[in-house]
Amino acid sequence: MKPQTRGIKAPARGIYLLLAALLMAGLAFALLQVVELSQQVQKQTEIEQVAQYAAEALGIIAARDLNIKAISNRAMVANEMAIGQIIGFHTWYEMTRETSTNMALISAWIPYVNSVTFQIARLLNQLQQPMRTGIQAALALQRAVISGLSGFQWAFHQAAWLSSIATATDIVEGTEKDLEIRLLNHQTLVDAEYLWLRMQKHSRDLEHQEDYAQMVSDSRDSFSERRTYSWVNVLGSKVYRAGGSEIKVNNQGQLVWQSLDTHQLHLDLWVTNAYIPIGGGASYLTEALPRRRSTEGFGDSYQLNWTTSRATARRGHRFLLQPQAPAYYRLQDAEGITKKPPQITLVVQERGGSDDEPRLWGMGRSEIYFQRPNRFWPRADDSIERANLHNALWQVRPKNISEVDRKLIGAQL
Repeated sequence: MKPQTRGIKAPARGIYLLLAALLMAGLAFALLQVVELSQQVQKQTEIEQVAQYAAEALGIIAARDLNIKAISNRAMVANEMAIGQIIGFHTWYEMTRETSTNMALISAWIPYVNSVTFQIARLLNQLQQPMRTGIQAALALQRAVISGLSGFQWAFHQAAWLSSIATATDIVEGTEKDLEIRLLNHQTLVDAEYLWLRMQKHSRDLEHQEDYAQMVSDSRDSFSERRTYSWVNVLGSKVYRAGGSEIKVNNQGQLVWQSLDTHQLHLDLWVTNAYIPIGGGASYLTEALPRRRSTEGFGDSYQLNWTTSRATARRGHRFLLQPQAPAYYRLQDAEGITKKPPQITLVVQERGGSDDEPRLWGMGRSEIYFQRPNRFWPRADDSIERANLHNALWQVRPKNISEVDRKLIGAQL
């Protein structure tokens, strides 16, 4: 006889089934919440990455713009230096021409020698007018190049500024159609306005012109700065060859180029000294050469060859140009920018939704900094180079965002 087993009553089975169904529903709901949360976290990560990519893209555009300005600034200085070399070459030619003429007169009584010196002097004198015409054309060309570089710099700045936000928008919307850049009420506009409008200045005021002239003066080559030497020293007699080209800004804010070359014989006689001019040449832009013996520069020509310098300065040739220093970009606070480089902060948020419905958002930040690679390209004085717009050494790097900044910007969204 089989033992009787007690079966589960129908109401109890119903309760168990209901509890199992509720448990399965709870597990399913929890699983859906986990999936939704993971999708939200993934979406948040994607938004953060998109914001960072867009911020770095803006930083690259800004660094490229600053490097283009540095290159064009150096190009303007180099072309201005070329003007000093050109008028220096002209005065050197004029000195050589006058020296050859005087040598031809002195050697006129020496057979055979007189014919050679005469032909040399004749050739150099025939070249005088073509030389001046060519020099005038070369100077005008250099001024046109400098003006073109200044205009290009301004145009590139405007293009970079206008295209920066458009580029970032294309990156954001091209990645996710439901994302947009939030430009209002957060750091994006503040950073952009500082970087493009207040950090750098484009002008040609007197201070800029003086700085420009000083940069050109400091960058002169040995030919332009000082072409001075003594090449005869016999029995107390010396021949000094002195010259140089100088640049400055006059009271009207115009650039002044002046160049002087002199040749002079110094005789150390028993009773006194004698100074005999051999030849000289002078030329200038805007303002005639000084006639004071205390004048500095010009390869110390006024000190070494005063007699010839005074006479030559009076008949200096003027080239018909009245140049001004070009308008160029420079940093407003190089010291402050070196210590605290500019940053670009970009906020990206989901589109749509009501004001009460929270939308995901993310932040990206990049830093534009100036750094010289001292390991490969050190300065001659081993000092740290401040930020400037004359060396194309601007770079971009990602920058961490503090929680305080996130909360402050999040409160504005």
